Amino acid sequence: MSSRKKTVEINLKDISSDPETYELWDRKKYIGTIKKDGDRYLSFVESNDTPFKSVKLDDAINELLMQYNLHNH
Repeated sequence: MSSRKKTVEINLKDISSDPETYELWDRKKYIGTIKKDGDRYLSFVESNDTPFKSVKLDDAINELLMQYNLHNH
């Protein structure tokens, strides 16, 4: 039998103390941080200090979601 797909709610929060910085959350679980650095966005996964580099904010969000799914499922 196949399992049902669950709907996942992801929130992107602006950090008011630092413009151009965002946090990605899966309900109450922290996924990672995205920071703008010049023309690029740097994605930091919660357990990794090495950022992933992206040109667009959407690409940075997708990278965090892929890493989150890879390590948590």
